[in-house]
Amino acid sequence: MRYFLYFALIPVFLFSSLTGCSNIDGEGKPDGPVLANVGKGFISEGDYLKQVARVPEWARSQFKGDEGKNKFLDEMVKREMIYQHAKKMKLNNDREFIDKVKEFEKMTLVSLVLKKEVEDKAFVDDAEVKEFFDSNADKFTIGTQLKASHILVETEKEAKDIHDKIKKGENFASLARAQSKDKGSAEKGGDLGYFGRGKMVPEFEKAASSLKPGEVSEPVQTRFGYHIIKLTDIKKGKPANFEQSKDSIKKQLLAEKRKKMFDTYVDKLEVDSKVTKDESALSAITLPWEQAEEPKADPETEKK
Repeated sequence: MRYFLYFALIPVFLFSSLTGCSNIDGEGKPDGPVLANVGKGFISEGDYLKQVARVPEWARSQFKGDEGKNKFLDEMVKREMIYQHAKKMKLNNDREFIDKVKEFEKMTLVSLVLKKEVEDKAFVDDAEVKEFFDSNADKFTIGTQLKASHILVETEKEAKDIHDKIKKGENFASLARAQSKDKGSAEKGGDLGYFGRGKMVPEFEKAASSLKPGEVSEPVQTRFGYHIIKLTDIKKGKPANFEQSKDSIKKQLLAEKRKKMFDTYVDKLEVDSKVTKDESALSAITLPWEQAEEPKADPETEKK
């Protein structure tokens, strides 16, 4: 259990020392009562509450009651001891550490500015939600299921080549059997059967939902690779009322507003910034997954 907690909570503690949650060599004042003194540092109530708020929901049952709270404090003490030892080893002067701090600073600042310039400024009121529902009431149903087939490949080029073949009249099912890396559906010509909302990754579901039966999508990228999707049937569910639909509508409208505000924000930055690219240097880069395969020997040559 001790090792489970250690590995499970690494993400919770990963960058805490970079964000000012530790107090080493007496730096800073305690944020509330001191819960533990560790060498020349301490863990205050404020430190504890900041860290415990980051515990993922699946791990919270480990830290219930007095025993659980003490267990979490023990984890923070371990982190603090390791942190102080790393300082004694002067690892804070290590080039790898400095590079990670810079990268973490950049990611944090980008996240913060997007929150201020996009997320906090995007707003959808109830009137907008109601207007959207009234204009699209026929599209909101409960229990609607789609039936689709797909061809899954590794690269965008493969997907585009297969899509071109389909446009020229080649059989979708035959191409799925021959080239899809999803072997389970490939055996059935790419058929995935019926599925409802939330059963597929968002990019796949959005693309499939935009098709009419018989239509084939352009290549769609998900974390699994590139899909060519063919919608084969729709089982229409029951009509949904406004109360059942408003939350999903609000999320959709909010996402659209944030996307629009993000694009506008980036367009303004492009006007104000001087950006130049070295296309030849970029073209010369070989990505790790683009490494050339070892040439395969010709079977006929091997026989000679």
